[in-house]
Amino acid sequence: MKTHWNIQTSVGEFVTDNALCAETFEDLSIDFCCGGDSTPEKACEEKGLEPEGILGQLKLLEKPEVDQDVDIDQLTSAQLTLHIESKHHEYLKKALPRISDLLNKVLSAHGGQHSELKDLKTTFTHLREDLEPHLMKEERILFPLIRKLESQELGTHMQAVAGPIQVMLMEHDRAGDLLKEIRKLTKGFVTPDDGCQSFQLLYTELKFLETDTHLHIHKENNVLFLKINPSN
Repeated sequence: MKTHWNIQTSVGEFVTDNALCAETFEDLSIDFCCGGDSTPEKACEEKGLEPEGILGQLKLLEKPEVDQDVDIDQLTSAQLTLHIESKHHEYLKKALPRISDLLNKVLSAHGGQHSELKDLKTTFTHLREDLEPHLMKEERILFPLIRKLESQELGTHMQAVAGPIQVMLMEHDRAGDLLKEIRKLTKGFVTPDDGCQSFQLLYTELKFLETDTHLHIHKENNVLFLKINPSN
Protein backbone atom coordinates (compact mmCIF):
# COMPACT_ATOMS: atom_id res chain seq x y z
CA MET A 1 0.00 0.00 0.00
CA LYS A 2 1.39 3.38 -0.91
CA THR A 3 2.24 5.24 2.29
CA HIS A 4 0.90 8.58 1.04
CA TRP A 5 -2.59 7.22 0.57
CA ASN A 6 -5.31 8.32 2.97
CA ILE A 7 -9.09 8.52 3.32
CA GLN A 8 -9.17 11.10 0.49
CA THR A 9 -7.58 8.69 -2.02
CA SER A 10 -10.10 7.25 -4.49
CA VAL A 11 -11.26 3.69 -3.87
CA GLY A 12 -10.42 2.93 -7.49
CA GLU A 13 -6.79 3.85 -6.86
CA PHE A 14 -6.63 1.52 -3.87
CA VAL A 15 -7.72 -1.42 -6.04
CA THR A 16 -5.40 -0.42 -8.89
CA ASP A 17 -2.42 -0.56 -6.52
CA ASN A 18 -3.55 -3.69 -4.66
CA ALA A 19 -6.25 -5.98 -6.03
CA LEU A 20 -6.72 -7.47 -2.55
CA CYS A 21 -8.47 -4.25 -1.54
CA ALA A 22 -11.36 -5.30 -3.75
CA GLU A 23 -12.48 -7.97 -1.29
CA THR A 24 -12.56 -5.48 1.59
CA PHE A 25 -14.66 -3.08 -0.46
CA GLU A 26 -16.95 -5.94 -1.57
CA ASP A 27 -17.55 -6.97 2.05
CA LEU A 28 -18.51 -3.38 2.88
CA SER A 29 -20.62 -2.97 -0.29
CA ILE A 30 -18.42 -0.05 -1.39
CA ASP A 31 -18.50 0.41 -5.17
CA PHE A 32 -14.94 0.56 -6.51
CA CYS A 33 -15.68 0.06 -10.22
CA CYS A 34 -18.41 2.39 -11.49
CA GLY A 35 -17.96 4.47 -8.34
CA GLY A 36 -14.18 4.28 -8.39
CA ASP A 37 -13.69 8.03 -8.08
CA SER A 38 -15.31 8.06 -4.64
CA THR A 39 -13.15 8.07 -1.49
CA PRO A 40 -13.21 5.88 1.63
CA GLU A 41 -14.21 8.94 3.61
CA LYS A 42 -17.25 9.64 1.43
CA ALA A 43 -18.25 5.97 1.12
CA CYS A 44 -17.98 5.42 4.87
CA GLU A 45 -19.96 8.58 5.59
CA GLU A 46 -22.80 7.28 3.40
CA LYS A 47 -22.80 3.90 5.19
CA GLY A 48 -22.16 5.10 8.75
CA LEU A 49 -18.72 3.47 8.94
CA GLU A 50 -15.47 4.73 10.48
CA PRO A 51 -13.11 5.65 7.60
CA GLU A 52 -9.91 5.48 9.67
CA GLY A 53 -10.75 1.92 10.69
CA ILE A 54 -11.29 0.92 7.07
CA LEU A 55 -8.04 2.62 6.06
CA GLY A 56 -6.26 0.58 8.72
CA GLN A 57 -7.67 -2.65 7.28
CA LEU A 58 -6.51 -1.69 3.80
CA LYS A 59 -3.00 -0.87 4.95
CA LEU A 60 -2.67 -4.31 6.51
CA LEU A 61 -3.12 -6.00 3.14
CA GLU A 62 0.02 -7.23 1.49
CA LYS A 63 0.92 -6.32 -2.06
CA PRO A 64 -0.16 -9.25 -4.27
CA GLU A 65 2.58 -11.17 -6.06
CA VAL A 66 3.04 -10.60 -9.79
CA ASP A 67 1.73 -14.07 -10.63
CA GLN A 68 -1.47 -13.38 -8.68
CA ASP A 69 -2.38 -10.32 -10.67
CA VAL A 70 -0.15 -8.30 -12.96
CA ASP A 71 0.71 -4.70 -12.16
CA ILE A 72 -1.92 -3.29 -14.50
CA ASP A 73 -0.77 0.28 -13.97
CA GLN A 74 2.52 -0.58 -15.70
CA LEU A 75 0.88 -2.09 -18.80
CA THR A 76 0.38 -0.13 -21.99
CA SER A 77 -3.19 0.35 -23.19
CA ALA A 78 -2.77 -2.45 -25.76
CA GLN A 79 -1.28 -4.83 -23.19
CA LEU A 80 -4.10 -4.07 -20.78
CA THR A 81 -6.74 -4.93 -23.39
CA LEU A 82 -5.09 -8.32 -23.87
CA HIS A 83 -4.92 -8.86 -20.11
CA ILE A 84 -8.63 -8.05 -19.72
CA GLU A 85 -9.57 -10.41 -22.52
CA SER A 86 -7.49 -13.32 -21.23
CA LYS A 87 -8.37 -12.91 -17.55
CA HIS A 88 -11.92 -11.56 -17.46
CA HIS A 89 -13.51 -12.20 -20.85
CA GLU A 90 -12.46 -15.85 -20.87
CA TYR A 91 -13.78 -16.30 -17.34
CA LEU A 92 -17.18 -14.81 -18.24
CA LYS A 93 -17.54 -16.91 -21.39
CA LYS A 94 -17.27 -20.05 -19.26
CA ALA A 95 -18.96 -18.83 -16.07
CA LEU A 96 -22.15 -17.30 -17.49
CA PRO A 97 -23.50 -20.50 -19.10
CA ARG A 98 -22.30 -22.58 -16.13
CA ILE A 99 -24.11 -20.36 -13.61
CA SER A 100 -27.20 -20.27 -15.81
CA ASP A 101 -27.43 -24.07 -15.80
CA LEU A 102 -26.85 -24.22 -12.06
CA LEU A 103 -29.48 -21.56 -11.41
CA ASN A 104 -32.04 -23.50 -13.44
CA LYS A 105 -31.26 -26.62 -11.40
CA VAL A 106 -31.64 -24.82 -8.07
CA LEU A 107 -34.81 -23.05 -9.20
CA SER A 108 -36.35 -26.37 -10.22
CA ALA A 109 -35.53 -27.94 -6.85
CA HIS A 110 -36.16 -25.01 -4.50
CA GLY A 111 -38.34 -22.53 -6.39
CA GLY A 112 -41.44 -23.58 -4.49
CA GLN A 113 -39.89 -22.69 -1.13
CA HIS A 114 -37.82 -19.73 -2.30
CA SER A 115 -39.74 -17.35 -4.53
CA GLU A 116 -36.73 -15.04 -4.74
CA LEU A 117 -35.07 -17.56 -7.06
CA LYS A 118 -37.45 -16.63 -9.86
CA ASP A 119 -36.45 -12.96 -9.58
CA LEU A 120 -32.81 -14.02 -9.31
CA LYS A 121 -33.09 -15.95 -12.57
CA THR A 122 -34.68 -12.95 -14.30
CA THR A 123 -31.98 -10.57 -13.06
CA PHE A 124 -29.14 -12.95 -13.90
CA THR A 125 -30.58 -13.51 -17.38
CA HIS A 126 -30.62 -9.75 -17.97
CA LEU A 127 -27.00 -9.56 -16.82
CA ARG A 128 -25.94 -12.38 -19.13
CA GLU A 129 -27.84 -10.87 -22.07
CA ASP A 130 -26.00 -7.59 -21.45
CA LEU A 131 -22.52 -8.97 -20.83
CA GLU A 132 -22.16 -11.40 -23.73
CA PRO A 133 -22.69 -8.80 -26.50
CA HIS A 134 -20.68 -6.33 -24.40
CA LEU A 135 -17.66 -8.64 -24.58
CA MET A 136 -18.13 -9.00 -28.32
CA LYS A 137 -18.17 -5.23 -28.84
CA GLU A 138 -14.99 -4.84 -26.83
CA GLU A 139 -13.20 -7.65 -28.66
CA ARG A 140 -14.33 -6.69 -32.17
CA ILE A 141 -14.47 -2.90 -32.00
CA LEU A 142 -12.93 -1.04 -29.05
CA PHE A 143 -9.92 -3.17 -28.12
CA PRO A 144 -8.66 -3.73 -31.70
CA LEU A 145 -8.95 0.02 -32.29
CA ILE A 146 -6.90 0.76 -29.18
CA ARG A 147 -4.22 -1.72 -30.25
CA LYS A 148 -4.17 -0.37 -33.80
CA LEU A 149 -3.68 3.21 -32.67
CA GLU A 150 -0.89 2.18 -30.30
CA SER A 151 0.90 -0.01 -32.87
CA GLN A 152 0.90 2.84 -35.36
CA GLU A 153 2.45 5.07 -32.68
CA LEU A 154 -0.35 7.53 -33.11
CA GLY A 155 -1.19 7.48 -29.44
CA THR A 156 -4.71 6.54 -28.45
CA HIS A 157 -6.59 9.48 -29.91
CA MET A 158 -9.57 10.05 -27.66
CA GLN A 159 -11.74 11.28 -30.51
CA ALA A 160 -11.35 7.93 -32.29
CA VAL A 161 -12.48 5.88 -29.30
CA ALA A 162 -14.74 8.33 -27.47
CA GLY A 163 -17.95 6.90 -28.90
CA PRO A 164 -17.27 3.23 -28.10
CA ILE A 165 -15.97 4.14 -24.65
CA GLN A 166 -19.14 6.07 -23.84
CA VAL A 167 -21.20 3.02 -24.78
CA MET A 168 -19.02 0.79 -22.59
CA LEU A 169 -19.38 3.13 -19.62
CA MET A 170 -23.16 3.10 -19.85
CA GLU A 171 -23.18 -0.68 -20.10
CA HIS A 172 -20.84 -0.93 -17.11
CA ASP A 173 -23.30 1.12 -15.06
CA ARG A 174 -26.11 -1.21 -16.10
CA ALA A 175 -24.09 -4.30 -15.13
CA GLY A 176 -23.24 -2.71 -11.79
CA ASP A 177 -26.93 -2.11 -11.06
CA LEU A 178 -27.82 -5.72 -11.93
CA LEU A 179 -25.04 -7.05 -9.70
CA LYS A 180 -26.39 -4.94 -6.83
CA GLU A 181 -29.82 -6.47 -7.39
CA ILE A 182 -28.33 -9.99 -7.38
CA ARG A 183 -26.57 -9.26 -4.08
CA LYS A 184 -29.85 -7.98 -2.65
CA LEU A 185 -31.86 -11.00 -3.82
CA THR A 186 -29.29 -13.42 -2.35
CA LYS A 187 -29.04 -11.44 0.92
CA GLY A 188 -25.34 -10.98 0.39
CA PHE A 189 -24.87 -14.50 -1.04
CA VAL A 190 -25.96 -16.19 2.22
CA THR A 191 -27.35 -19.65 1.46
CA PRO A 192 -30.68 -20.44 3.20
CA ASP A 193 -30.61 -23.02 5.98
CA ASP A 194 -32.41 -25.53 3.79
CA GLY A 195 -30.09 -24.89 0.83
CA CYS A 196 -28.53 -27.98 -0.74
CA GLN A 197 -24.96 -28.26 -2.01
CA SER A 198 -26.02 -26.94 -5.43
CA PHE A 199 -27.68 -23.96 -3.74
CA GLN A 200 -24.43 -23.23 -1.87
CA LEU A 201 -22.39 -23.61 -5.04
CA LEU A 202 -24.71 -21.24 -6.91
CA TYR A 203 -24.24 -18.48 -4.36
CA THR A 204 -20.47 -19.07 -4.28
CA GLU A 205 -20.35 -18.78 -8.08
CA LEU A 206 -22.48 -15.63 -8.05
CA LYS A 207 -20.27 -14.00 -5.42
CA PHE A 208 -17.14 -14.72 -7.47
CA LEU A 209 -18.92 -13.41 -10.57
CA GLU A 210 -19.63 -10.16 -8.74
CA THR A 211 -16.02 -9.75 -7.59
CA ASP A 212 -14.50 -10.61 -10.96
CA THR A 213 -16.89 -8.36 -12.90
CA HIS A 214 -16.26 -5.47 -10.51
CA LEU A 215 -12.50 -5.89 -11.06
CA HIS A 216 -13.09 -6.16 -14.80
CA ILE A 217 -15.06 -2.90 -14.88
CA HIS A 218 -12.55 -1.20 -12.57
CA LYS A 219 -9.65 -2.04 -14.88
CA GLU A 220 -11.48 -0.48 -17.80
CA ASN A 221 -13.14 2.55 -16.16
CA ASN A 222 -10.35 3.55 -13.79
CA VAL A 223 -7.20 2.35 -15.58
CA LEU A 224 -7.60 1.64 -19.31
CA PHE A 225 -9.83 4.58 -20.16
CA LEU A 226 -7.69 6.93 -18.08
CA LYS A 227 -4.56 5.76 -19.93
CA ILE A 228 -6.31 6.68 -23.15
CA ASN A 229 -7.49 10.04 -21.86
CA PRO A 230 -5.31 11.07 -18.87
CA SER A 231 -6.94 14.50 -18.66
CA ASN A 232 -10.37 12.94 -18.00
